[in-house]
Amino acid sequence: MEERIAVTLDFTSCKYIPDLYREMRTKMDWDEDFGENLSALWDILTAMPYKGDDFTIIRPLKFKNIPFGQNDIFTEYVDKICTIFQRAQQQYGDITVTVRCIDNKDED
Repeated sequence: MEERIAVTLDFTSCKYIPDLYREMRTKMDWDEDFGENLSALWDILTAMPYKGDDFTIIRPLKFKNIPFGQNDIFTEYVDKICTIFQRAQQQYGDITVTVRCIDNKDED
């Protein structure tokens, strides 16, 4: 039996969508040709090579201080990323996903 690889994706300091993909690309060791969008993420998790079996996603429940006042839009995008990981877990069972929301009520 092969050893499972744990990967932690920490989105807490991300402020732009490319930051999210940089974190995933770096930690999951994606091929440079893979796209940076939600459809590509689904394709990667279900059919393409990447590093990781057991994922922990760390993120604020609601992002704050996102440029241009886009807090809600950015939070919704991260929600979609988390949902894609969870759907891949449910449909294919090859990965496990834990989403850990941190409390950011003290941040301005």
